[in-house]
Amino acid sequence: MRSEHQRIGGALDVLTRGIFPFFERELLAVYGSKWEEVARASFRGQSPSAAQNNLWDAHAILTVMWEQWNAVFRYRMGMPERSLVSELRDFRNRWAHQATFTEDDSYRVLDSAQRLLLAAGAVDEVEEIEDRKIEVLRSKLGRRVNEEQARVRFNHVRLTDVVLYVICGVAIISTTFLMFGAKHLGPVLLITAFTAFVFGYFIYQRMTATSPVYGVHECPKCSKVIYSEVCPYCDPPSRTSSSIISGSGSSLRFPPFRDVPTEVKP
Repeated sequence: MRSEHQRIGGALDVLTRGIFPFFERELLAVYGSKWEEVARASFRGQSPSAAQNNLWDAHAILTVMWEQWNAVFRYRMGMPERSLVSELRDFRNRWAHQATFTEDDSYRVLDSAQRLLLAAGAVDEVEEIEDRKIEVLRSKLGRRVNEEQARVRFNHVRLTDVVLYVICGVAIISTTFLMFGAKHLGPVLLITAFTAFVFGYFIYQRMTATSPVYGVHECPKCSKVIYSEVCPYCDPPSRTSSSIISGSGSSLRFPPFRDVPTEVKP
């Protein structure tokens, strides 16, 4: 299964491939053979990176479209498409800096890229993006269904345990009264109170328990493989709460594997 970072990277690749013919055609119509020189000047001293086959990357294309909007692209696209260019530029920058994304972010990027490609007339890439959007929805829906099924199974087991606790408690109390009756009322009441307290505590613990997550699984937020219920990447514990195992001349600290800078005293 692809991570959200890979999904967004794939969406940017499809966007680059689909929008470049429109991008080149519109710049060529306005600036002629000098369109590349004018486009590169939009970077204000920064050289745009070029992909293979002379296809510029998403960063270069989106930057030029933003800078040359009034001179070139506003004649073929409207303000909604300009907003899409701005949004996709922001997502591309976050993607380049290894930001953490969710499934909603992936779907948002895919949807925005699809709308921009549709405005540019890239029919084939629009269909490819649609397939990728369906993949994201299928993944999200599948996880929700699995979570709901696990919750139903857990609630069924929990209800069964509570019923068994009640039956056992009532059975112990009833047997105590039948065996000892009024002859030993004090001990009977003591045993009854103790039994009611113990099984009441068991029932309370069972009713307030949350559905556990067993074994190795994928974090729904960052899509990384984790081994605990709390993701150490999304919710990293502080250094004081990290588990440290010290040995002879060595130490092992569990995730997150981050070192807090400390002052070195001379």
